[in-house]
Amino acid sequence: MSEANTRETSPWQPSACILCECNCGIEIQLGGEGDRRLTRVRGDKAHPASEGYACEKPSRLDFYQNDPERLTKPLRRRADGTFEEIEWETAIREVAERFLAIREEHGGEAIFYYGGGGQGNHLPGAYSTSLRSTLGSRYRSNALAQEKTGEAWSQQKC
Repeated sequence: MSEANTRETSPWQPSACILCECNCGIEIQLGGEGDRRLTRVRGDKAHPASEGYACEKPSRLDFYQNDPERLTKPLRRRADGTFEEIEWETAIREVAERFLAIREEHGGEAIFYYGGGGQGNHLPGAYSTSLRSTLGSRYRSNALAQEKTGEAWSQQKC
């Protein structure tokens, strides 16, 4: 029996999957007290939209959240191709400076916005309009656009 199976787990807690636009209702069990590990995940039958359905993606939520290789701080690429950790304030400032330099040299239409929509965190979609307006960016796409294009191809609806 594995360590995860022998230690105490929490009661089932309602939550929602964040891995696509559906945000299916799920129930999770955590490891013991103070443990962030998701030991079990299942569809939530009480959820009004998904009614207990959950595809295979939520079964990987613990891996995405607790993978020891997961990045938790911004990294800057050095000239030799290696990376160094930097502070969030530094990363945000440097990214903003690069966007402004691109806009000044090539115009805002040279900036392609990719994000907002398709994943469980929909806030980037709301922020994209003001960001694109500030930068003068005209073009955008998101993960949902790719997901639904593939679905249309696979179901021969295009």
